[in-house]
Amino acid sequence: MNATPRMPKSPFRDSIRIVSYFFAFWIVHSGLRALLIFRVDPYGTPFVNKPAGYIFHAICIDFVWLAETTLPFLILSLLLACKFKGRRVFSSIYLGLQFVLLFATYLDHEIQRFMGCHLTFAFFDTYKDASSVMMFPEYSAVDASVPYLQFVVFALLIPVVLLLSYFLRRGFCKLDTFGWRGLTIGSIVFFFASLLCLNVIWIEANLMHKLAPLISVLYKEWQMKQSETKITPEMVAKATRKARSYWAEIEGEGGQNWEYPDAKYPLYRVPKKDIPMDSTWALARKNHPNFIVIFLESHRGLDVGFLNPEDPRPSATPVLDSLASVGRAWMRMQVSGMPTVDGLLSSHLGIPPHRTRQLATELSTIKAPSYASIMRDSGYVAHFFSAADPAGDNLSVWFRKWYDRVHYNRNLEDDSTFFLAASRYMRDSLARSGKPFVAGLISRSNHSPFTLIPGMPDSIRALPQADRMRYTMQWTDKQVGAFLDSLAKEPWFKNTYIVVMADHGFPQGEHGVSTIGTGGYSNSTWIPFVITGPALRSPKVYDFTTSQMDIAPTLLHLAGIRAPNSFAGHDMLRSNLTSFALGVHVGVEAITADGFRLLTGLPSGPRDGGDVLFAEEDMYQTRSLVGLWPEKIFDLQALADTLLFVNDYSLSRNLLQKAP
Repeated sequence: MNATPRMPKSPFRDSIRIVSYFFAFWIVHSGLRALLIFRVDPYGTPFVNKPAGYIFHAICIDFVWLAETTLPFLILSLLLACKFKGRRVFSSIYLGLQFVLLFATYLDHEIQRFMGCHLTFAFFDTYKDASSVMMFPEYSAVDASVPYLQFVVFALLIPVVLLLSYFLRRGFCKLDTFGWRGLTIGSIVFFFASLLCLNVIWIEANLMHKLAPLISVLYKEWQMKQSETKITPEMVAKATRKARSYWAEIEGEGGQNWEYPDAKYPLYRVPKKDIPMDSTWALARKNHPNFIVIFLESHRGLDVGFLNPEDPRPSATPVLDSLASVGRAWMRMQVSGMPTVDGLLSSHLGIPPHRTRQLATELSTIKAPSYASIMRDSGYVAHFFSAADPAGDNLSVWFRKWYDRVHYNRNLEDDSTFFLAASRYMRDSLARSGKPFVAGLISRSNHSPFTLIPGMPDSIRALPQADRMRYTMQWTDKQVGAFLDSLAKEPWFKNTYIVVMADHGFPQGEHGVSTIGTGGYSNSTWIPFVITGPALRSPKVYDFTTSQMDIAPTLLHLAGIRAPNSFAGHDMLRSNLTSFALGVHVGVEAITADGFRLLTGLPSGPRDGGDVLFAEEDMYQTRSLVGLWPEKIFDLQALADTLLFVNDYSLSRNLLQKAP
């Protein structure tokens, strides 16, 4: 009977163990990623709807961070292989460390499935009580994927890693010098190829946030906490006083109708009792109007017909132009956040994004109502229809909080089939609920590279990107027209507000940039905004600057609803029409006030960090005023810093909404 071959005694046995552990952990992490990405979430909807790209990125990400945490142990074990008698300590410490990270990572995956956010210190602060922990078995029992699968996988992690590492170690012990050389070169090549793919070739910011390894998430949060230690109560109180007084100044007479009940919550306000109602409020309270809110992908103001009356080219948006001619149109609407995910969240929440933290993924557990959830709590039925995958940007987590149902079908991603399906559902189901409804929609076809139209002619595909974009804008505009025509004869349509805007614009080489994340110029931030509906029958054009964070208070005004909120935005139908806009655009801060628009933090500019100043009415931004108004730059920077500081503070500490 042959005895089982024993591993040769070698000074490099500890190094071989570390290498075998590394590949074993990488295989197990890849398996956990597959369980996360290819399963439905606990509520029965896909965690992501296009998992192929996610799993590829995940495997590369895990290889990189595991290699980075392995390399110090491996180097030490090799250097001290022949001299250090207790050399096996390196593999033992490494094994223990990686098991801790493995269990924490799996918990992070499950929290993402249930809550839509990573496992962070802030998460523990929010859900640190025992009742939250006790709810986990109950959540597992009703998991729409496989009930109690979490506990089975958790129990198998240690034996699977040890079993894999055992077989890998036996194989590695049989490698000769040529084999080890090939394994080493192959690992190094894959490591740098992964870095190249993740950081250069295939950059997907939201995907990277969703798949970020836990160790990097915690390190980033620790860095942010270190920077926040300089914040004092006196700083917060002073900034809060300024933010509240400035909000009331811009709001005008309506600012007197609100009060702040708690000093701990900087922006949280409640309506005073016995506030007089204007005709719009009274009509809404009587008729309970419906709302259809349409976000058009990448419809920049520079190519919208009614915003550019002197453009000799045929309009790319004839339907939108016709809506502007019979309803209310805002000529200077700015986005509050970019890209799409930030624009949609700002529009719903009435605030700009956080300057340094990803609102969609890092702060998804904050308590913050949107205009849709406030309407829903006031008796509305709320549904959202998305032509793009809402799970990809983590928007599905937010929409589940605010809407009764989120509609997405990857077979209905072009705007023609998407709007047709949405129209059918509104007519056959939503409008027959017996309640007023608020329906949100976001289109997709006018998205970079602007070739997403089915059957698009080759002659159009061959055009420069700017011309392709106008073509896809016009095609989407036509689908919106067909959508509205299909609803126009419905009895409830006359009592429905139609709100049409863009999520953001898109640069086409103006100011030297042509990608969405490289600046905050008007080619990216100037968007159309139109409302038609029961109380707005007389056409009117507004020529003051406003922004997406003003949408929430405006829609609630039209709905006749006053509710506690932390909106930084303002009612666009108020009597005091003072220009103001605030936004955060991929690191660029933008503010419009006092007749000027300041962009700060641009990739390049006249100062370190890059500041550019324009006159407010210079929507094409043809003349920089930086050298002419240095004191204005200082004043606007100070104002923006104060307002965004209060916003960041409220978001990062979950102080937007006070529990009743």
